[in-house]
Amino acid sequence: MALVRDPCFWKRFSTAVHMDEESKAADQQTKKQDTQSWLYRERRKRKRSIICGFVIFFAVVFAVIAGVVIWWLAKNNWLQPGPDATA
Repeated sequence: MALVRDPCFWKRFSTAVHMDEESKAADQQTKKQDTQSWLYRERRKRKRSIICGFVIFFAVVFAVIAGVVIWWLAKNNWLQPGPDATA
């Protein structure tokens, strides 16, 4: 096996290895950030869905209650003008 004759070879080799390790670490950090941002986005979506569900639920409940109240008022003739109303 022949020895390397270039005196700067080991310096370049060491630099290349360190650069490779740094790029791998940066890739792992990027993947970790992507995972965290994905998880954050999923939590935001879930929170928004829950809030929209509650808003829709309360809107339906309000509409049903309003319908029942209007029906009850109509049934008891409270929506009819009284005899003392001037026309």
